[in-house]
Amino acid sequence: MNKPGLLSVLLFSLPLLAGCFTVTTVPVPRTQPEREALSLRGVVISDGTEEQVIEYDDVLDASWTPSSLSLVGINGSGNDITTETRLIPITELRGLLVRKLDAGSTSAIIGGIIVGTVASVAVWVTGRADEYRGGGSD
Repeated sequence: MNKPGLLSVLLFSLPLLAGCFTVTTVPVPRTQPEREALSLRGVVISDGTEEQVIEYDDVLDASWTPSSLSLVGINGSGNDITTETRLIPITELRGLLVRKLDAGSTSAIIGGIIVGTVASVAVWVTGRADEYRGGGSD
């Protein structure tokens, strides 16, 4: 019986863990280090009358100055990719869309992986136990 390698287990679990991230809205941080540490996915802006949510599939660059935020984001996939650059005054920012780890989903998936691993080992061990007693199947 071939044992699954560590690499195959990692390759199986990485897509599951990637699904544990969610995009949430957070307030605009006041300090530069807090702003730089964010994993931006978009912004919520307001011109005073209505709010607009601008979300990107990926943010290539986010540059902060004391008075503005410059974003370079992309949307789409394959041959249908659009790149957009925006300069947004800090006074118009109402929130930031950031990518965060969802603890509930992550715990459920990791728990399922652990339980599945323990169950697999238990089945494997009990199946081999018959061979050691001389009553195993050929």
